[in-house]
Amino acid sequence: MTPTHGIRQDLSSDLAPEAARAPEKEAAGIPDAEPKGAKEGRQPWPDLNLIRAGATVIVILGALALLHFAASVFITLFSAMMLAFALEPLVHLLCVRTPLRRHHASGIVVFLFVALLYGIFYGTYLRAESFLAEIPAIAEKIRSAPIVERITSRADELNRVVAEAGRRIAPPAASARPKAVPPVEQDVETFTGALLHGLGSLSGVLFALGFIPFLVYFILADREPLTRRTRELFPERHRTLVGEILLDIEQMMRKFLLGNAVIALILSTATALVFFLVGLPYPVVLGFLSGTLSIVPYLGLPLALLPGGIVGLVSFDSGEPFLVLIAAVTVLHIVAANYLTPKLVGGGVRLNATASTVALLFFGVLWGGMGLVLGIPILAVLKCIFDNIPSTQRIGRFFGE
Repeated sequence: MTPTHGIRQDLSSDLAPEAARAPEKEAAGIPDAEPKGAKEGRQPWPDLNLIRAGATVIVILGALALLHFAASVFITLFSAMMLAFALEPLVHLLCVRTPLRRHHASGIVVFLFVALLYGIFYGTYLRAESFLAEIPAIAEKIRSAPIVERITSRADELNRVVAEAGRRIAPPAASARPKAVPPVEQDVETFTGALLHGLGSLSGVLFALGFIPFLVYFILADREPLTRRTRELFPERHRTLVGEILLDIEQMMRKFLLGNAVIALILSTATALVFFLVGLPYPVVLGFLSGTLSIVPYLGLPLALLPGGIVGLVSFDSGEPFLVLIAAVTVLHIVAANYLTPKLVGGGVRLNATASTVALLFFGVLWGGMGLVLGIPILAVLKCIFDNIPSTQRIGRFFGE
């Protein structure tokens, strides 16, 4: 064997892979450099899907906590955005028909809107002042009404039977002494307190009401820069999609808000007229309240029946005016739901009944009465986002009709 042949054999043996040399080592009795226990004891790679799911849960819980503890901030912001969507056509009309710049047109529209609201609330307060003064007397009449007394007595009897059955099933020990229960102060929440639950105290309510007109003005005046800056927050390949989502949200919210405002005005006028014809006291106040509550999705009919039904229960001596009142409110709500809403609001929201009811329940618990007002628009905005993103279109279809 020549020396060159031996060198070639050495080089080929050095360049051979470890897997091919392993049987030769075992045959020669040479131990492996890395023990088998070390290979078996290696830690597996972490599951990225599990980490991603855990991070998603943490983000959702953090968002819920933020919505709860910063409720006044979000209620103020969402209310200002909704008003800005509703007032945008007026600002655009002023900019097109007059030589006013957008900042000046926005200021005029916001000022006129605030003045209109003040006039409506002042007129309503003058009409409702005597009604508010008689609320304690009306509540006393409701408690002393025969039907209410019968329901109360039946409820007390049922509670007594249940308590007696509980004592028979689990009798108390002979040596056990009844513990003195400290008196609990019940915090009776008024209607206004329930409506403005998420805004906190009176100072928080005034603070939010003072900020909303300024936010609406800034959103209207800086519409184009805000839209451009929002698109620039995302990578360039997604900016066209973001622009389409913003346009879809704006059109949907504008149609939803303006349509519901017109429906509420029509229902309030018709309901007040019905209350006046049947002889219900304070027809304007109760009609306005009933017509406004009637536009709440899927809960509008029972809410619309409450104002007139409760006052009519103690005001009418016979049952005929009460039945006429209930039938008229029901017919008005059905006509609005089947004819006015499809024409004025249309299918812009496109939410199914289950998703809408869950949204009302969730935001109602989270923010009180203001959650009932903002729950459906917030869910509709989320659906617009989900519908335009390919990876979340299944969630949008789940919320849709």
